[in-house]
Amino acid sequence: MRPSLSSQRLSTKDLVYFEIKQKIIEGLLKPNQSINEESLASELDISRTPIREALQRLEMQELVIRLPNGRLKVAPISIQEVEELFNVRSLLEGLVTREATIQATDKDMEKLKQYTQLIVDASEADQRVDVVNFGSEFHNYLYQISRNQTATKILNQLNDRVSRYRRLAPTKDNKRSQQAAEEHKKLFEAIANRNHDQAEKLMREHIHNSLNAAKSSIALHLHNNE
Repeated sequence: MRPSLSSQRLSTKDLVYFEIKQKIIEGLLKPNQSINEESLASELDISRTPIREALQRLEMQELVIRLPNGRLKVAPISIQEVEELFNVRSLLEGLVTREATIQATDKDMEKLKQYTQLIVDASEADQRVDVVNFGSEFHNYLYQISRNQTATKILNQLNDRVSRYRRLAPTKDNKRSQQAAEEHKKLFEAIANRNHDQAEKLMREHIHNSLNAAKSSIALHLHNNE
């Protein structure tokens, strides 16, 4: 569940960071939009110090960029960036999937099977947001059972930036959701059969198919915002 500013488990600066990051990922703060610390402080009912600290963290993640005049804006989106992100992600996700296939217990297989069915059910019900969310759960579980902490850390950093592009995914029809569901079914079958070579190959193909869908959406988005 998404934390709120009233949560007691995280520090104020962490919560502010999360809130601003989500605004960027969800497009509430749009690509190239100027960022006003005072406005954010007023909106979140917080002092400017944690706002400034959060923006510094987001700048390090390249979700926010600093202009020559010192002002900040939301990072732009581009075909080049999404290609770089997804290509690196495909290599790491392939590695993680291979290792998860080797490491998975029977209990892990059952959990992956449940996630796969949730993805398929969501696709058949034309619940595209759920397809993405359950897909993320499937991938995150592979990270966990792979036990590859280095790859997982890098993927978690990449996925914040990847998530911005997922928000631009095609919405005019259910074609990509159906394809993604079928890809997860085949992927699970390879994992369940302990075929780590095939599982790695299918994961990389899945990420590249997602890239192609994202590129089409970005091109349309950039054209509409010229």
